[in-house]
Amino acid sequence: MHPDNSAEKPAAKAPGRSGCGDHNSLLEEFGAAVRELLELHEQQWSAIVDGDNDCYRFDLLIHMANEKKQLAKYAYLRHVEAHGCSDFNALNQTRTRSDYR
Repeated sequence: MHPDNSAEKPAAKAPGRSGCGDHNSLLEEFGAAVRELLELHEQQWSAIVDGDNDCYRFDLLIHMANEKKQLAKYAYLRHVEAHGCSDFNALNQTRTRSDYR
């Protein structure tokens, strides 16, 4: 088994890009919210591994970041459904993959 080299992997290109400015903006906001949440989880994990007794200070921040991510996700999905400006094949593939996790 190989060690995780995720820090060396390039950032994945966002799926479902379209010519619609609102679509791209909402997708970028969703991606930024996901990255923020992941960074907080990583910081909390590092605090736990380092033996930080106050590592639970991240819980509220993680909760707030998760709410922000959810709002961004549903704003994006509402726009896609109302405006129809996304690549639905990419969305369907994402839904199909997540069904098997």
